[in-house]
Amino acid sequence: MWLHRFNYDRLPLLCKCSGVVLLMLSMVFIVSCGSATSQNAPGTPVATITIRFGQFSGSPTPDLNGFYCGGWATNTTPPYSMNGIEYIYGKFTQTVQGNPGIAVFAIPLRPSAINHLVQIQITFSSGSQTCTIPSAAYFTAVVASPTATTASPTTTSTPSVTPTPCHRKKCMTPTP
Repeated sequence: MWLHRFNYDRLPLLCKCSGVVLLMLSMVFIVSCGSATSQNAPGTPVATITIRFGQFSGSPTPDLNGFYCGGWATNTTPPYSMNGIEYIYGKFTQTVQGNPGIAVFAIPLRPSAINHLVQIQITFSSGSQTCTIPSAAYFTAVVASPTATTASPTTTSTPSVTPTPCHRKKCMTPTP
């Protein structure tokens, strides 16, 4: 009886060891079946690309524009309210002297903006240079119902001990 149980206790260990031995044998088999070309010899790698410095014939990097500008809305779907305001940001960067500037526009929400796309095009001017943002800043006012809050009950109860009748000879009555 104990011999039979002894074999079942060793079965998981036997499976693990045989799995490791099988893995090692398969790796030896795969390595032994490889070809003996010069690519496998560690001292003779084959060159696949040659880099020559100073002989670049590609196109040059284009110059930066003198001005960059952009515009965006802080919230593209603001909830509509009578006194609601949507902020539109415009950024202007002059790369000649590196002095960026940012402009913020407060746009009041109107009932006509509800469920309609409102686009705002921004153009910056500096002397004779102008910069128009590539795509208009936009938002759509939506009708949002107020979020319902659930009130928790505020009733409090005081636990009390009510004696129960006992029909047995040994009855224990609770003591407060």
